[in-house]
Amino acid sequence: MHFPGMVKVLSSVDWGEPTLALLAHCSSLDGERPVVMHIRHTERPLIEEMGDGRTTVSTETGKEAAYELGKSLPSDRRYRFFHSYYERARETAVKIHEGVVDGGGSSEVVGSVPLASVLNHEAYYRHLSRFSDTDDHAQGFFYRWVSGHFPPEVLMPSAEFAVKGAEIMVGNLRSGGSDFFDVYVSHDTWVAAFMFHWFGLPPHRNWVKFLDGFLVQFGDEVMTVYSKEGRVEVDYPHWWEAP
Repeated sequence: MHFPGMVKVLSSVDWGEPTLALLAHCSSLDGERPVVMHIRHTERPLIEEMGDGRTTVSTETGKEAAYELGKSLPSDRRYRFFHSYYERARETAVKIHEGVVDGGGSSEVVGSVPLASVLNHEAYYRHLSRFSDTDDHAQGFFYRWVSGHFPPEVLMPSAEFAVKGAEIMVGNLRSGGSDFFDVYVSHDTWVAAFMFHWFGLPPHRNWVKFLDGFLVQFGDEVMTVYSKEGRVEVDYPHWWEAP
């Protein structure tokens, strides 16, 4: 692995530490089982008008950091990249993929996942107008989402969203092998919802930063989860269909 010598950008940005923690966890992964990574997209500019957030794309620093992440990942895995329908998520997936390939790894960008949390964009933006582009407001939005404050015809209930996300992920795992490393690039609230509904883990104390998230491997009885807060083994939810 090229880590830590090739992480000049990740070592310099104020949001890079969680990503470095994920890279450090890679040395502890079970080589006999596939890996799944869920992360937030890379850095983007501050969103002044929340209704314009869908069109905001990555910064150049963000793209460089995503490339570094890819080049620092283990090269003995076969990588597949999936992303949300936002352009900055696709950009992030492509840059990490390029880093993997330049680092000698095998990789492909599969494309966007058939999953969306927003069901009515016009009504959603009216709700979103109460929030601003800060971590505190993102956490506030998340807690309102998981507590059912948003109409289900506007924003898919978080538990239903998490079940659909798990079904997509498990289905993709079944088409791979033990050396596969599937990477999903999405958004802070998506990552937080998966951690909460899949593992029973609350949002990180300092929220989900750029390129922050978790790694998970699936065992016969438990899921092993790695994040910036360490390693934990958790039982499967009652509804989970094992890969």
